[in-house]
Amino acid sequence: MDHTNLNVEKKLPLMPEHYPSPCSLEEYNELIEKVEALAYENKTLSTVHFLVAGVAHEIKNPLTIMKGFLQLIKPDLDKLQKNDIADLLLSEIHRTNTLIEEFLQAARPIEHIKERIDVVPFLKNIILLFHSQSTLNRCDITTNLNHFTEPLEVTIDSGQFKQVFLNMIKNSIESIRSSNKENGKISLSIAKRLHSVTIKISDNGAGMDTSTQQKVFQPFYTTKERGTGLGLFLCKQIIQNHKGTIKVSSAPSFGTTFTIQLPLAH
Repeated sequence: MDHTNLNVEKKLPLMPEHYPSPCSLEEYNELIEKVEALAYENKTLSTVHFLVAGVAHEIKNPLTIMKGFLQLIKPDLDKLQKNDIADLLLSEIHRTNTLIEEFLQAARPIEHIKERIDVVPFLKNIILLFHSQSTLNRCDITTNLNHFTEPLEVTIDSGQFKQVFLNMIKNSIESIRSSNKENGKISLSIAKRLHSVTIKISDNGAGMDTSTQQKVFQPFYTTKERGTGLGLFLCKQIIQNHKGTIKVSSAPSFGTTFTIQLPLAH
């Protein structure tokens, strides 16, 4: 049989130019930076867990004893018209216990009790909790939550996310208060995407410079005189553990916007 007229396609071995090209030096350096950042974050978390768990327990026990004795002698202090001292000391003990709880929360592995919830009524209830506090601090809180008539369901630990939004709105109120603005404004808005929901919390408070924005989610970093630097750190951990993201954009004197994105329940 004559094969000379057959059109046979020969499969030659791949030459080097056919192989996928390696990433550029810029992409390689970017990848290395991401790996180093992840390693640093893991090391930081490990250090936080070890340090906090040991110290917090040692402090909490004597505080409990002090609180008990102070409550015991408070009636006698009231008779001596020194009740203001007792109230101040009890307030400081309560504040210290709250700080310790935040430290312990950072040290504990986060356990999720997830449930499927409609994010709209969930956020409405959060806003209601700040009605009196926002009024006292001359802040006007607005939302677009009433624009949504259909459920926007997410699968989250509602207790942990309540902590996230309480912390973030509280930060906005404190930022407005520190800027001494008489027309404080806080906006909470949501938007539905194809497979996710975006939640934005904006304020016209003191704002942050670029350096602060880069550090704001780091543990123990704070610009507050009596802050722990754990609030936003814990918020980010909770959101990431629910496969979400959080970003910040800000400008000094103009305010701050936090953007949270969460996957919709399917």
